[in-house]
Amino acid sequence: MRTFGLALPLLGFAALISVSTFGQTPNSAPVREKLSGHLQELNKRALDGDTKAQLRMGLAYEFGDGVERDLDKAMHWYRIAADRGDPVAQTDLGYFYETGANGPKNPAEAAKWYMRAALSGFTRAKFNLGVLYLAGSGVQRSNADAAHWIGEAAEDGCPSALTSLSYLYANGMGVPRDPQKAAELSRKAGKKSDAKQCMSLNPRTTATSVASASVGIE
Repeated sequence: MRTFGLALPLLGFAALISVSTFGQTPNSAPVREKLSGHLQELNKRALDGDTKAQLRMGLAYEFGDGVERDLDKAMHWYRIAADRGDPVAQTDLGYFYETGANGPKNPAEAAKWYMRAALSGFTRAKFNLGVLYLAGSGVQRSNADAAHWIGEAAEDGCPSALTSLSYLYANGMGVPRDPQKAAELSRKAGKKSDAKQCMSLNPRTTATSVASASVGIE
């Protein structure tokens, strides 16, 4: 793999955008009330077809907020909300499939749900989908498609996407090699030092990093 001075060291770059950075869905914050007293009403609303309630039920079960943690039930509610078009649920469902949170990994299914959410403009899904294209995980490997989706997430202001896009420009992966553009993107990402800036755009970075996905590319 080609490396240039503007590119971050491989291991450091992998650590920067690894799953541990943004492992928790930022939208879980509203669920962190004492759901034990409200869960029955939330469940009723979810059963009545309230998509947001369905998403919150999924979050509650995933993180054990007011209920016993149960990933099967979390996935059940995410799928219902995802089928109704909620991009957060679609992305969380894709994350479950990609990481094998409660079963075998299924990157192809993950890519399907990321794509649906990405097409609706959801930043986190755009970034995750771009990483799948870079790795050729669940989709045909395509640096151009990777750069497209990571670029869209970068335009939304996601620091991890800005850093990743800088890496792609520095190494000419899916975009023309452009050290000046890479440096510009790197500086822009550096100005967004607060990781919560990316979390506010709903980025739930996947277990596959851009750096590790690029290994073996000549």
